[in-house]
Amino acid sequence: MNTNFKLGTHKQILFDYLNKGNSITTKDAMYHLGIGDLQGTIRDLKESGVPIESKYISVPTRYGKNATVKEYKLFS
Repeated sequence: MNTNFKLGTHKQILFDYLNKGNSITTKDAMYHLGIGDLQGTIRDLKESGVPIESKYISVPTRYGKNATVKEYKLFS
């Protein structure tokens, strides 16, 4: 697994975030990390050998309903 990512890149920022035990959704990536293309960054990390798992979770919407979104985290 190659984790020597260029400093300040989306790959490096996301890897460091996930490596701290955090999980992430597309909304969180945009809001907290400034990453607009989470799936692309996840794909790049996976191609570098980083073990990432995903699952669908239900989250509340501002309209009082629930939406299903994908959540990513490092394999435990």
